[in-house]
Amino acid sequence: MRDANHTNRGFSLIELLIVLTMIAILVSISMLILGLNPIRSANEASAIGAVRTLVTAERVYWITRGRGYYGDLGALGAEKLIDAPLAAGYRGGYSFVVTKEGDGFTITATPASDRTGTRSFFADASGVIRGKAGPGAGVGDPPVGN
Repeated sequence: MRDANHTNRGFSLIELLIVLTMIAILVSISMLILGLNPIRSANEASAIGAVRTLVTAERVYWITRGRGYYGDLGALGAEKLIDAPLAAGYRGGYSFVVTKEGDGFTITATPASDRTGTRSFFADASGVIRGKAGPGAGVGDPPVGN
């Protein structure tokens, strides 16, 4: 038998689940309000990786196939140096453009919309990847972190 003066202490399982659900909802709302969108961050990280891949592919193409010339996306894709979506110029919510310029090349990565990314990226034959908030990253923008 229970003692008449003894009361149950603690929370039931349902009460704990309700509190955890409310915390999860508040965290997800605060992430969106603060701009911590994990999908957008993943797209931006993927774009930086794709620019790095394009720089490497350009160097390999220049040495092995280009005979001193760089290639565009189609040429890099034809040589199987990059995958088909990247050769088509679009991957992970970003549009990619490779331009041959004299003895070098430029690579630009621009988000398709504000939902897929907020930063644009740029690289040239130096291999330094630069970025800035908004469209139009260029040679004068700061390098992105590794």
